[in-house]
Amino acid sequence: MNAQRLLALSCAALLAFIGFTSCNKENKTGDQAVGKFEIQDKTSPISSIELTSDGEYIITKNVTPTKSDDLDLNDVWVYGDFTFVDGCYYLKGFGQIIINWLSDAKAEISIESGGWDPFTVQATLASTVKDTKMNHLLCRHWIFDKTHFSLAYNDFSFINFEAKGCDFSKWYEDTGDEEENENLEEECTGIIFTQSGTYAVVYDGGKINVGSWSWENAEDGSLACDWSTRYSSFFKDYRFQGSLVVDVQEGDPSTCTIVRSFESSMEKFHLFSAPEVHKLTTTLTYYLHEE
Repeated sequence: MNAQRLLALSCAALLAFIGFTSCNKENKTGDQAVGKFEIQDKTSPISSIELTSDGEYIITKNVTPTKSDDLDLNDVWVYGDFTFVDGCYYLKGFGQIIINWLSDAKAEISIESGGWDPFTVQATLASTVKDTKMNHLLCRHWIFDKTHFSLAYNDFSFINFEAKGCDFSKWYEDTGDEEENENLEEECTGIIFTQSGTYAVVYDGGKINVGSWSWENAEDGSLACDWSTRYSSFFKDYRFQGSLVVDVQEGDPSTCTIVRSFESSMEKFHLFSAPEVHKLTTTLTYYLHEE
């Protein structure tokens, strides 16, 4: 065998090896997938992988918490950007995955991550919300511009201020609420709504807290944020729980306003007259723009 033939065979073998061990056109699945892939295998270190149309991913790890003190946000979720090249998804800060479709809603996912040996799991694509105009406007990554905070006593406003982004340090200073200050050390940078019903608050440094959302009344923009899922119940953020009112202007879909208003009341007892009811109303208004 002459040297040229030996060199050609060596190159062919090398190319075959590269094609076998990396993403290539034979592994290409077509267009980029969008959605939440749920993994039912309890032995898998991952319980779900979600890919968004904005080129972001959210991975939920399969962990068994005993109490909230045992967990940090990073222990449960991995979040970042991804790129899609020749059928392979490169997840920044995590690794890479290949999705091979078995049917319209089922897929086999090969995962290579720095934290585990390569493994393959089967996953089911979660159902999505209806493809309505409002859902289309809402589902994206929103960035905080400013927050308006007001506190009213019997409809008389006595605290009223705006903060850059989602910085509540002035609220802590005015109220002396050091306990909540400790609980909310992470400053919020943005909110993500996805077509799979995922509601995620993004914090400074890339941490993420994941819950779910659904419409209470889509016509007036009322939606509910739910932190009762398996993991997010440990990381409730009082700023973004319960009923929210969302306003995305169709004429300017790059901006969004979210309002959360809640009331508390107390009775002042009088011995010779009917008790007085006093009302305290807190309103948080978040002004956001598209990432």
